Amino acid sequence: MNKTKILGLFVSVFLLTGCSLVSSSSDGGVFCSDDGGKNFTQKVMIDDKTKIGSVDVLSLAVNPQNGNEVYIGTVSSGIFKTTDAGEKWQVLKVSTSAVTKAYAMAVDPTNANTVYAAAIVDGLGKILKSTDAGANWKDIYTEPSSGSFVLALAIDPAGSGKIFGGTTEGQIIFSDNSGDTWKNLYKTQGGVFKIAVDSMNSNLAYFAVSQGGLLRTRDGGKNFEDLGEKSNLNGQQQFGSPTAIAADPNRTNWVYAGTTTGLFRSKNGGDDWESVKVLNSLKENAIRGIAINSQNSDEIIYGAAQAFYKSVDGGQSWATTQLGGSRTAEAVAYNRQNPGVIYVGMNKR
Repeated sequence: MNKTKILGLFVSVFLLTGCSLVSSSSDGGVFCSDDGGKNFTQKVMIDDKTKIGSVDVLSLAVNPQNGNEVYIGTVSSGIFKTTDAGEKWQVLKVSTSAVTKAYAMAVDPTNANTVYAAAIVDGLGKILKSTDAGANWKDIYTEPSSGSFVLALAIDPAGSGKIFGGTTEGQIIFSDNSGDTWKNLYKTQGGVFKIAVDSMNSNLAYFAVSQGGLLRTRDGGKNFEDLGEKSNLNGQQQFGSPTAIAADPNRTNWVYAGTTTGLFRSKNGGDDWESVKVLNSLKENAIRGIAINSQNSDEIIYGAAQAFYKSVDGGQSWATTQLGGSRTAEAVAYNRQNPGVIYVGMNKR
């Protein structure tokens, strides 16, 4: 092998893994089902020699207009993309500097060429934007110093250009022009690690906070309320600390929250909550990702530990599938055009 080929191989491995060779036998990366969650197959191939089976997934975003196109953000290996439902992946070079963690990914609902990533670049927390489906990226927001990162992103599902972000320092930030400019909306105690925006009302949004709070704004960020104070659900059980949130894509004011004590649902924008009975104990195995079928709101999926759960009757009963391995199901998502296709991103916790 000549020197040019050796150098090219070294660079490819370095960019892909951050100096660590990726194993084909590991249980990380993405698992995909094409039969509605009954069976899952690990989808981790880049080429015949390179796989991302040991990659830990922090975030997963599916193109809402083409469910075969998926982006994943990882713990230490940057960002990857597939255009064929996981059959082949490619590493995206989102910066000339080193990109390690990518906490959040989001695809614009009306212009799928526009993609956002909350990532760590050279030790700094940034929001990056691509307008050509991941080929080129630019910084559109940066935290002022190292040690402070952007943990969460959420886009208005109506495509208005409104974006909410949350940081490790508890700052909720907002842009109303697709990231051209930003402003601070609110400061809370603890990192803001999950955000969900109502499917039909972009003024209504929910924010999960690492110190145990669940915040809500009903006026686009002018005012915030702590929904964790509504912890007594008609005397049934305590609300607990949120671990995942998701807004129903079909019903305004409907939102789900996975917490340390259970799975809860509100039908009136968070004013009141009802418990949704689940199969597993969430004290030991917290829900990390929730999704609702955009074609059928009675179909709900979530991941907890090494298992996948699905209900087709609004949470009255559940089917479960073991994913195997030791990693945790960190993120779950549907192919909107074909909801029989489901993606699960795995992370070592």
